Amino acid sequence: MKTLRRFLRLPWCRKALLLEGFLWLALAWVLVRGLPFRFWSHWLGHQMAGEVDMVDAGRDLRVQEICRSITAINARLGGRFTCLMLAMATQWMMHRRRISSCLVLGTLTEQDSERRLSFKAHAWVKDASGVILGNPDEPFVAISSFVRRYPSREEAAR
Repeated sequence: MKTLRRFLRLPWCRKALLLEGFLWLALAWVLVRGLPFRFWSHWLGHQMAGEVDMVDAGRDLRVQEICRSITAINARLGGRFTCLMLAMATQWMMHRRRISSCLVLGTLTEQDSERRLSFKAHAWVKDASGVILGNPDEPFVAISSFVRRYPSREEAAR
């Protein structure tokens, strides 16, 4: 009840952002849990090998609000979403606003104390300023990037 009261006191623009984020996260959850990657990976953007620099795109102030809403939803739901689901929802919200972004998939192979190899995967989102969501704590190697590029607001105004 307390959460609902806090939500109702928010401004309309924040409520809309949280509701949109929840819907994108729900879609990402269904896709990741229910379908093989090859069926929905084309929805992530243009695939490129490795990590792509986003230096040609402009910095958009709406990105911080998008990331904050996605992380708030995940925190409120007990951290049930994976890094890939969070990255997908963030990138789709940025795509709706025509903000350039890059979803990066990376891996890390480690050897544990018993000399067994363990494999870790991680996803993060970048814009022109760098990593905006899912900042990797460990040195993951970028395997693939899914890029969406749009002209900056200044370029579009010309």
